[in-house]
Amino acid sequence: MVTDSNFERQVLKSPLPVLLFAWAPWCPTCNAVAPIIDEFASESKGRVRVGKINVDANPLLASKFNILSVPFLFIFDNGQMRESMPGGLQKHQIMMKMAGYL
Repeated sequence: MVTDSNFERQVLKSPLPVLLFAWAPWCPTCNAVAPIIDEFASESKGRVRVGKINVDANPLLASKFNILSVPFLFIFDNGQMRESMPGGLQKHQIMMKMAGYL
C-alpha cells in the first residue's frame, strides 16, 4: 500500500517502474479491477513495482494528482509520472502499457 507518508520512498525513489492503482473502498469498479491489478503484480514481481493508494485515506496525494474519480492508474518511471489513465484496464492492456518501461 502506498500512502501520503511513504509515496516518495515507494514510488518516486523506486528502482523499478511503478504502476500505481488509485482506488476507494466504496467504488464497485475498483473492487472489480483490484484482482486484475493483483494478478499483474504477482506476474511482474521483480520487474515492476505495483502499488495501491486508497484516495479516501490519503487526501494529500489524491489532491496532488487531481484524482477526481476512481479507479485511476498511474505509471511512474525514474521518479517521474509518465502516464495517467482513468478507469480500469484489462491485464493485457496493462502489460502493453508497462512493456515500454521494462
